[in-house]
Amino acid sequence: MAHIIFSDYRSPAGEQAYEIAWDFLARSGAIHDEFEACVFLAQRITMMVEEGQENRIRMANRAISEYQYHLENFCKRARGAAATRA
Repeated sequence: MAHIIFSDYRSPAGEQAYEIAWDFLARSGAIHDEFEACVFLAQRITMMVEEGQENRIRMANRAISEYQYHLENFCKRARGAAATRA
């Protein structure tokens, strides 16, 4: 699995949060599409930095939670669409 890097010059904590979240998700096998995961995590963490968040652990945990929620809902919609076509 390739490693995609995220950097935010405004907040080193944002970059660290991304690394923590990416590492956790990669080790848990949750990343199926690396590009999608990279964009998702980068967008969420960038929003948190813009909100003034500075705690890297809190940002990483929130990004992980939101990504897992996204995957659950995406998979449910995809399964539902496939079932209606069958």
